[in-house]
Amino acid sequence: MDGRQALERHAEAVATVRAFSERSRAQRVVLLVDLGLEHEPAMIDCEPGGALELTDEGAMWRVPADVTAGAEPRPLPDLRPPPATALALDPDTGELEAPLGAVANLAGAVLALARSFGARSVATADFATRDPGLPLTIAAREGEPVVVAAGDHRFTLPESAI
Repeated sequence: MDGRQALERHAEAVATVRAFSERSRAQRVVLLVDLGLEHEPAMIDCEPGGALELTDEGAMWRVPADVTAGAEPRPLPDLRPPPATALALDPDTGELEAPLGAVANLAGAVLALARSFGARSVATADFATRDPGLPLTIAAREGEPVVVAAGDHRFTLPESAI
């Protein structure tokens, strides 16, 4: 398989990750697409602006932002990302400061991205905070608690909080 074939095979996932990245203003979005037990998952790793790396069947291709996926993105929930200045983390205590509902909205959106590709697919997104060296990372998979991490601190969000 070459890069063009891989892009065609995962066009919908690429388009969805790019749309999520743009709407969420994430610093990085990674989607592992479950391809079944007999295959390694495909990985789409997207930067702001839409450039990405696509890994499938053990090979990796760099896809520039100006190369279209050739598909429409899957539906995504309403995303209301707060500005980076509204998110603050204390790396010593793990205390998070954010507008009411902001982290829940971001967590729900990351979970929706993972759910849109089903099975054991996993989505992660890094969001900027007041400290450029300490992003807020959210990871989600259908049927598992959403994990929020910053620095050395990790905690799970109960589904009722999303």
